[in-house]
This record gives sequence, C-alpha cells and structure tokens, in this order.
Amino acid sequence: MLIMRALRGAMCAVSIAAACSAAQIAPVLAAPVLAAPHGERIAESPAKKTVVNYAVRRGENLYTLARHYLMRPSDYRTVQLLNKIADPRRIPVGTWLRIPFALLKTEPLTARLVAVRGSVRLRRGAQDIVPQVGAPVEQGSVLETGADGFVAITLPNGSRTSLPTRTSLRIDHLRRVLLTNSIDYDFTVAGGKAEIKAAPLGENANNRFRIRTPRAIAAVRGTQFRVGFTDEISLAEVLEGTVAASADENAAPTDLSQGFGAVITSAGTITPEALLPAPDLLSPGKVQVDPLVRLAAAPLAGARGYHLQIAQDSSFAAVLAEASNDTGQFAFADIPNGGLFVRISAAASSGLEGMAQTFAMRRVLAGLAASASMDADTLRFAWGGQGEGSRIYHFQLGPNAPDGPLMIDEAGLTDESLALRHLPPGVYRWRVGLRQTTGEGTIENWLPFEKLTVAPQER
Repeated sequence: MLIMRALRGAMCAVSIAAACSAAQIAPVLAAPVLAAPHGERIAESPAKKTVVNYAVRRGENLYTLARHYLMRPSDYRTVQLLNKIADPRRIPVGTWLRIPFALLKTEPLTARLVAVRGSVRLRRGAQDIVPQVGAPVEQGSVLETGADGFVAITLPNGSRTSLPTRTSLRIDHLRRVLLTNSIDYDFTVAGGKAEIKAAPLGENANNRFRIRTPRAIAAVRGTQFRVGFTDEISLAEVLEGTVAASADENAAPTDLSQGFGAVITSAGTITPEALLPAPDLLSPGKVQVDPLVRLAAAPLAGARGYHLQIAQDSSFAAVLAEASNDTGQFAFADIPNGGLFVRISAAASSGLEGMAQTFAMRRVLAGLAASASMDADTLRFAWGGQGEGSRIYHFQLGPNAPDGPLMIDEAGLTDESLALRHLPPGVYRWRVGLRQTTGEGTIENWLPFEKLTVAPQER
C-alpha cells in the first residue's frame, strides 16, 4: 500500500511514527514499522494493530490511563503485556508506552456541507440525509456526486474537501482522540477525485488527516493536493507544499514537490511526473452576455484534455458549473449574473491533472435573438431575449458588402419588431444590437450580420 505524507517546513512530518521531542506523543500510522522516541526502528509484526507512543506523565499509571483514556478499564492488561510492565501502578515518569490505537477512547466530530450543486447524495448507513448547506457530515457518512454534482465540506479544523462530478467519498473517521487531544480524520475516495485544502495541523504531532484510495494513502499536514482513483489507478497531484510518497511502509519515500504528481498502479509502482502548467483562457476579459456562457482554453502542448470550473468565490468552495473535455471549448447554461471566477487546468496523457489558473469573469445576461420573415411585399424583423433592466434596441440593414453603407440604421428602438415594405430585390445584410441598463451600468450586445436575399417577384 502506498503512503503519502505532506511535509511542512521544520515541523515534524507525519511519518509512520516518530516523536518530535521527548515531550510529545508520536502516532504510528501503519503497523509493520514502529518508531521509538529517539528514532530507532523497532520491528513489529504486520498483524499487530496501529499504536501510539505515549510518554507517561507525573501521577499517571496504567490504571489511571485505562480509566480515563481506554475503551475498557481492563484494557490496561493489553498495554501492560505489550510493554512488559512489571507493576501497572508504578511507572517512571517519561516511560514510553506503546498503546494500540484501537483501545483508545475517541469522541466523534462533525463536518458541515458548505456548498451543494446539482445531483448530490448524502447518506449514513441506510439513512439518506438532505444534502443542503449546513447539513452535518459525520463518521460513516458517504457523499456522492452525479454527472452535474458538486459538494464541499468544511472540517472542524478549517480544512476543506471538495468533490467534483462523479465522485464518491466515505468518511471513515472524523473524531478526536482523548488521550492525545488530537484529531483523526480518515476519508476514502472510492471513485472520481477529491481536492483537499488542508489547514496546518499545528504543533500536535498526533493529528492525522488521511485521504485514501484503494491504492494510496495521503497523510496530510498543511498542503493542497488532489487524490483520484479510476480504472484501478490512483493519482496524486501536489498543488502546494511537498508530499513524500512510498510504495509501502518500509520503502524509501519519493518526494513530490509543488508542481509534481505521481501515478500509482495496482502493482504499487509510483511514476512521478511534472504536472502540466496552467493553460490560458482565450478572451478572459470578455463580458459574458449571452444565455450560454462560452469559454475556451488556449491550446497547451501535451494536454489531452481540459477541466474548467465556474464559481462564485475565488476559493471555489461554491462551484456553479464544471466540465471536462478534450477540445477545450466549453458552454454553460443558467449561469447567474455577477462577478464570478473561472478556473482551468489541463490533463496529461498519463491522466494527471496539471496546475490551475484562475480568472475573474463578469457575467451580465443580455440575451438577444432575432428572426426575419416575409409576408407578401413586407419583410418583418423581430427580436428579444432575456435580461434585466431597460432594453433599447438598434437595427441595421444594408447591402451585403463588408464595408458597404447602411440603408437603415435605427437606434433607440423600444419595440421588439420592425416591418419594411417594398424592399428592392437584392442581397442584404442585417443585424440587431441591444443596449441594456441596470443599476450596475450599461452593457451592449450585438448579433452578427446575417445575409438576406430578396428575390424579384415572378410574373
């Protein structure tokens, strides 16, 4: 099993188990190898449970520890045998004890939904819970997003986990360990991809935050990265910080720094790779006025596909729409007015999604559509569309020449139709423009010129 752990400056890394100092408690994250307080490695059977190393404090013994911090008072015997303690009532201060994690008392914590869009399912056991902002997410919960779904949860320590479309996340553990006063978060991505923005875990070396897939464990300590699982392949993409990845607990780690990722196969092999740079967005300053918001990525060498999101906030906690395709051309309906944000990234042939770039976007719906019809000797033009505020129209018609003079150039129209009689036979071009004004300002929208042929009447 692959283990990834994020590194954070001079702070002790979340390792298989280590103590930062003699005054701290060191958790063991996996069974095959334990770490003693001074760093010597202690062989341990893989069958033994995960343990924490705990330094006994003044006034403590196995009975007091069992009464306050173990699941059952009688569990002190297991700790006594594991540590070869002769007298459970008399233990020198500073003695390091190995305590099986499964024996420790914990209290459940609660996360909260902070963003929900589209098809989202939240369940705990056989119970379905309405997935609405503010809804509690507890241990044992499963979150699933559909083809148009997005959900984000905030954890008690301020970390945030976002799930785009077609993702399944199980909350295995969301709790606090009473003995160490540390958090223990353990999530599993069964399919799709989760993006994690982890708050620094602080000075408590026992805090644990892991994102698993069937092929990997990401042990988090203040970083931002993505973890995905599809087709028996796990993907890790580091956006901030550094992650150390290893194929198993005894293997030397592979450091993945910001801008790098890795593909993890079912055989446990790790293939590091530089992430693609963030692609540019074509015409990023364009005001989006049409009913469909159309966005396009500038082609990026090495990209096999693109991923684009639209959100109300720059942190992308409230995603309004998203899509992935291999063309880089996107169109979204039902995007509300306002100052929005667009984030775009590219995927390599390996499947790794690269770095992302965020753009500000102004959305002002000033929808405009027009049509022309012929009734005997009368040409009728009609127009209209969606949008707020006052709407003033502008009609133009002239010979079908790029720089030809306009025969009709009528501005300031409030009606949504116009009729022309006895227009001479010929080939014309025509279009309609809109000037829409709200309390936030004025926006213009023009339809492209359309070609119109008026044929002579047959006698």
